Amino acid sequence: MRKRLLIDVNSIVPYFSKGMHSGIGRTTMELLAAMAKEPALPFDVMLYSQNLRGIGGRNLHLPFKNRHVYLRHNYYWDDFVNRHSIRELLTRYDLMHIPHNYEYVRHPEKCIVTIHDAIFMKQEDSSLGFQHLRRIIPPFARQCRHIVTCSESSKADIIETMDVPPEKVSVVHWGIKHDIFYPQTDKEVVKEKLQNSLGIQRPYFLAVSCNGGRKRADVLVRSFIRFLSLHDTSLDLVLVWHNPPTGVLHEVQEKHLTHRIHFLQGLSDTDLASLYNGATALFFPSSYEGFGLPILEAMACGITVVTCRNSSLSEIGGEVPYYLEEPIEDSLIQAMSSFATSESGLQSHIDAGIKRASAFTWERAARQMIEIYRELLQV
Repeated sequence: MRKRLLIDVNSIVPYFSKGMHSGIGRTTMELLAAMAKEPALPFDVMLYSQNLRGIGGRNLHLPFKNRHVYLRHNYYWDDFVNRHSIRELLTRYDLMHIPHNYEYVRHPEKCIVTIHDAIFMKQEDSSLGFQHLRRIIPPFARQCRHIVTCSESSKADIIETMDVPPEKVSVVHWGIKHDIFYPQTDKEVVKEKLQNSLGIQRPYFLAVSCNGGRKRADVLVRSFIRFLSLHDTSLDLVLVWHNPPTGVLHEVQEKHLTHRIHFLQGLSDTDLASLYNGATALFFPSSYEGFGLPILEAMACGITVVTCRNSSLSEIGGEVPYYLEEPIEDSLIQAMSSFATSESGLQSHIDAGIKRASAFTWERAARQMIEIYRELLQV
């Protein structure tokens, strides 16, 4: 009898219910889509979801079986499902993959979990609920059969902070959608779309994935305000920021810069690709990342990346980006000033970025995951 792999896809529900992608939901969807293209998998795949609205694996329209449980997805009902082995009885899985850091499960020894980063172990950010995560994730990681993470940096942090052996953790670098994120040669078409669809009229610096204190988007905004006071420039700042804090919005309004600092949200991937293509540079001053998809997407679109040499960022970017130094505010203004005065010498970085980004594909990630599944299922 063929072995059965069960993949929990509850992280994709926000996309189909609200049109919103979390980073975890996005990577889960891309990995599944790439796996579906692989011929003759040596095991069966079933997608598991749990909510009252019936949203789950079936919404992906992939050639995998689906099992949906019409119960709320919260602590009370998850505990009920586990105590009564409902998931096990309905799916009869041999191995379950949890792609979203943690889940209530009855048999963690039959589970593989993706832990995307260990920031809650490294930084005391209250917005992350770090105290709760510190209580539940490390014991779960130690009980699970195997752990996958998306960078060598995250692997090292997981081993160090969660007391798991190195051989229990595998690294699978995520990919990007190269059919969407690529250099668009007709810059006039890009410019027209930015003006007509997104209201962007001038050259701009771009920041993507701004939610969370570690992203330091607030520092980027304040540094840009200082930059404008030092330079007579036409450059604006565009931030893809789902829910900017009122303090940041108030500061922009107080400085009368709402026409120079733009906050965008709810963008499609094609809109995001246009934003990358039209940008002077991507600024990604995060203090910690498990991977850092935006720097790869930006490099694939042929724009210069300015980021930090910490956590996984230098691992993913290599020697292609311009790396900031601490204190971050002074370094940001210095980098912005270099673009305001000259853009010479950037083409080599652009070409190197396109080449480096091309190595990160979802097809490669899917093949690596399949090999991990094969080994654990012994097929």
